[in-house]
Amino acid sequence: MKIGIYIDAANLAYSGGFNMRYDVLKDFCSIGGGELVRLNTYISYDAQKAEQDKEYREKQDSYFRIVRHFGFKILRKDVKWYTNEEGERYGKANADLDLAVDMLIQSRNLDKVFLLSGDGDFKRVVKAVQDKGVRVELIAFNNISGDLISECDHYIPGFIIPDLLPIKHPGKNGERYRGICYNVEDKFSFLRYINADFGYEEVFAHLSELRNNKNFYLDRIYEFSVDEGPKGPVAKRIVEVKF
Repeated sequence: MKIGIYIDAANLAYSGGFNMRYDVLKDFCSIGGGELVRLNTYISYDAQKAEQDKEYREKQDSYFRIVRHFGFKILRKDVKWYTNEEGERYGKANADLDLAVDMLIQSRNLDKVFLLSGDGDFKRVVKAVQDKGVRVELIAFNNISGDLISECDHYIPGFIIPDLLPIKHPGKNGERYRGICYNVEDKFSFLRYINADFGYEEVFAHLSELRNNKNFYLDRIYEFSVDEGPKGPVAKRIVEVKF
């Protein structure tokens, strides 16, 4: 299976995905033995600021080197500066069109695409890529378009992928997991999470173990430990995670 990864870096940075680990992303997307063919990340860059601000320039250069080290191609979109009618100066660097065009053209040689963005503007290109027979899976964090989620073949909250963000995350022997609530009944729920081997698992959760809320809610993220109950795994010491 040939796989492509397309990252809207600016969108992720402002929507909960800041400091995402590219090495973990590669491992997750290639589970099952897929071949990573295209790894593109679209990043805004303020060239004018880089000329004047040494710290900004060095941080950006360091970040680019790290991303390149993990095999990703950086498609840099320079910020362009404008002045509005009130005389206020503002910058704009929209890489959405570049990402959409590349994903559409390159998908002819791919079997699956991972799109990392919450921007609903990508809905139409997702449909066009799917019409070529390519599966499109979405990974995002906060502020995600519902239309985009509905259009994609599968949605994975980035918060529940083990170690994707620099937060102590899933493990065994009493360590904590993060999962998404996908079914709610009267006093219990079922949570779906990703284990340390990037496999999906489900766990029963009773309302009595929920610490910081009175009810479970669909599609929200919860953190918990997993113990063995009489009928299988059960979630313990559950807290809703708010980002």
